[in-house]
Amino acid sequence: MSSLNWDDIRVAYTVAESGSLSAAGQLLGMTHSTVLRRVNQLEQQLGQRLFIRHQRGYRLTEAGHLLLDKGKPLVADIQMLQNSLMMLGSSPSGTLRISTVSDFSQSLAPLLAGFRQQYPQIRVETIATDERVSLTRGDVHAALRIGSQPTEPDLIARPLIKVGLSYYATECYIERFGLPQSLADVGRHLWLLPTGEKREIAAIKAVYEKLDDEQIIFQSNSFNDIYYAVLQGMGIGSFESLHRPGLMNDSQVGNKVRRVDFGLNFEAEPIWLVYHKDMKDSVRIRALQEYLVRALPELAGQ
Repeated sequence: MSSLNWDDIRVAYTVAESGSLSAAGQLLGMTHSTVLRRVNQLEQQLGQRLFIRHQRGYRLTEAGHLLLDKGKPLVADIQMLQNSLMMLGSSPSGTLRISTVSDFSQSLAPLLAGFRQQYPQIRVETIATDERVSLTRGDVHAALRIGSQPTEPDLIARPLIKVGLSYYATECYIERFGLPQSLADVGRHLWLLPTGEKREIAAIKAVYEKLDDEQIIFQSNSFNDIYYAVLQGMGIGSFESLHRPGLMNDSQVGNKVRRVDFGLNFEAEPIWLVYHKDMKDSVRIRALQEYLVRALPELAGQ
């Protein structure tokens, strides 16, 4: 048997993991026909089928299950090796892939503009999602995360700044319903609250525990959505207090919404720059870290 092509193995593994040619093609940036050709080529070299085609996608054969099981660490190691080799160099250049929580993506844009002015040879790709994008597998080079310090093995987490979470309401809502005076008083008000993992944030969880379902009139997994709902006077809502150019500034807060203080006293949540330990010598990662350490406090007004 001739030597197997690594790219064919990577393509077939992605099909096995994603379940279809089209999904694999989107992940790999390949056409449907190219993915199919790579899979067929590998199966011919192996002399056995990895997939059984059917209307709903690709079902794994025994060999396909073995590929999925044994291929995961192999794909992760090769991708990380490739990233490490490409990220080394004497000057920052090339592509830098960063994932960030969706609520921070608008604040990230001016940061990246300044970063690109300082390092014009770096091409930036971002993924804005509340899901954890794998750093161990090399899907991205670095991640910005908000909350408790990441504890996954082999990851390095550097604290940048802390972001406060507060509750707000418009003056028109306050004129109609007044303000809660304490946590015990929240049951008399209408609330706009986040869903998903954001429910576990201490300042959010404390309010949820005091409310009945009918008092929660709006929910979203995005603090941005809650911000706009607050501006409409729908109720009292929570979002992080980090300044967002084009979205919220001090004058808008003073004119349109008012901070609601009803005795909650929780520490601000830190923002972390997270990357794999194999990326610690990357000039691109070092450049990003040094820039964010300087620029983020200015953005946050700290």
